Amino acid sequence: IAEMAGFSHKIRERTDALDAAGNTTAAIGKGFAIGSAALVSLALFGAFVSRAGISSVDVLTPKVFIGLIVGAMLPYWFSAMTMKSVGSAALKMVEEVRRQFK
Repeated sequence: IAEMAGFSHKIRERTDALDAAGNTTAAIGKGFAIGSAALVSLALFGAFVSRAGISSVDVLTPKVFIGLIVGAMLPYWFSAMTMKSVGSAALKMVEEVRRQFK
């Protein structure tokens, strides 16, 4: 936005530094989010097994195996849907900013 607005080089340097800091913070936050999601999924599975009174789980049973595959796929599917909607919203925002600068 600063570049499209024609601001000075000094302002562009500041916005680039802020952008880099934001990207670093986001990358660190993603690591914590992944770790906490793995821990929560393990805790939920443990709570389910405990509450259902299951003493053992046979992973080679077709129903269990399919459930594991589908369960492992769901986070990626929801992430893809989220990224798609964020991408389309960001594209609309960029188009609006360009329209306002013209």
